[in-house]
Amino acid sequence: MKQFAFLLAFLAVIISASPSVSMEVPENYSSRISAVDLYPSGAKFTFVVEPQSMDKDGNFTAVIPGAFKAETIRAVNPQNVYGDIYTASYPRTKWIPPQLEQLRVQAKEQSRIVSDLNAKKLALEQTLNLLKTSNPEKSNPDDLLKFIKEAQNVKLETENELSSLKVVLSDEQEKLRMLNNELNAKTPRGSENFITVTGRAKGTVYLEAFTDSAYWSPRYTLNLDTSSGKIAVKMFVRATQRTGLDYSGSMTLHTKAPGETVTAPEISPLRVGIKPKEEVVATMSGVRLSRTNKQFESARMAMREAAYMADEDGAALEEPEEAPRAPAVRETLADRTLDINGALTGDGTERDFEVIMSDLFLESKVEITLIPEQRNDAWIIAIIDEGNQHLIPGNAELRVDNHSSGKIYLEEFGKGQRQIPFGYANQITAKKEALVEKTGVSWFSGVFTSGYRLEITNGTKDEHVITVRDRLPIPTDEKIKLEVKRIEPKEKLRDRENRLTWEVTVPAGATVPIIVDYTLSYPSGEELQYR
Repeated sequence: MKQFAFLLAFLAVIISASPSVSMEVPENYSSRISAVDLYPSGAKFTFVVEPQSMDKDGNFTAVIPGAFKAETIRAVNPQNVYGDIYTASYPRTKWIPPQLEQLRVQAKEQSRIVSDLNAKKLALEQTLNLLKTSNPEKSNPDDLLKFIKEAQNVKLETENELSSLKVVLSDEQEKLRMLNNELNAKTPRGSENFITVTGRAKGTVYLEAFTDSAYWSPRYTLNLDTSSGKIAVKMFVRATQRTGLDYSGSMTLHTKAPGETVTAPEISPLRVGIKPKEEVVATMSGVRLSRTNKQFESARMAMREAAYMADEDGAALEEPEEAPRAPAVRETLADRTLDINGALTGDGTERDFEVIMSDLFLESKVEITLIPEQRNDAWIIAIIDEGNQHLIPGNAELRVDNHSSGKIYLEEFGKGQRQIPFGYANQITAKKEALVEKTGVSWFSGVFTSGYRLEITNGTKDEHVITVRDRLPIPTDEKIKLEVKRIEPKEKLRDRENRLTWEVTVPAGATVPIIVDYTLSYPSGEELQYR
């Protein structure tokens, strides 16, 4: 018995002397942050571990929210660290940052209100069920009638009270749902974990940690002055982070070169070929099996097109890159960055920042473009030469002479010439009418005579030079021959895919015609197909 008592005492001493294996859940985190780098998706925070937080041997422990990825944590200045740093992730009860405490209390109080109303609703429903199942034993008819009347009155009052209660309960439940949704939306991701970083160092230690719970995106307003071609640029930044840690100070925004919408005008080539004929292969049980000439066409045309596209791609790759001139944007081979100052709360609240870019203007040439096959009215295009300012890709609101004209997404910008469509000139229009088409057939060939007439109308009070774009068909078969009879006025440009470009001067209120006349010759018995 004495030996057993001694063993119990010994175990008690051992247990009391052993350190606890569970980590103490932190009330607050290491909130000293020296820098924040925001990316289009994600952010990198730099935490500061001060010497005064270390013990006499330089040992330190930094506690970081679970919104950060433990595997990304590293020392920025490893020369101050003896050996390695170690990270560990621990579970914890769901963490509510201090800035969300008031919202949590509101949600908790609202939950109590809903619970009380649900309890009252249940009591009223039980009262109604009791009234339904009650079977009074009354021998006297007068007593029975009195009981029934009283029961009916109680039932009516209970039903009225229950009906009113359901309305109130529905409203209070909706309030609770909204509060919980807001609380969940603002609660940091990974709040059910925390990360410890331990090590031994001399002097201050800077720790980098990456989180997915952040993003930023640029937004512009571009105002085109059509008389001068100048585009006034204002840049805004929308940023947010949901780590639970508030931050105020300078932030570096990073990007990598990889509604009502206005799209850039483009005209595709018009190809003409021989329409495929059916060839009977076999007939079985009344089922006719066929194949088309198209299935057996040569791949020569596809190879030519592929070679042509490769030439164009190669030429594009050889264009030189121009260095950025906007003072707030810096560029390296791998990234472009922008510095802003301000505050971001850790609950995911979006914040807009206006970026000062030293009165940034883009120089452009204003072009009015008509593509009659696509639209009756003209595009307003700003053509910006290479060497202009770099802009980070983002959404832009477009304005023409201070009037809103649409929205667009700016792709990679500043490398070579750029065209930005700013909207439509409704008073400059085009009408396209086909010339009288005529198909003739000889013993050996067919001849298709066609063409069109364009009427370019300037309904403004000023004379304008208007760029008009249209096309001729491209024979995709050697059996088809194209012969151009007349183009008046003569086109300024005709590319390898028979796309035509004119620059037409149209006086105020005037209409100028363009006539295109051509013929297509092809073997007799064949039929043309356009695609």
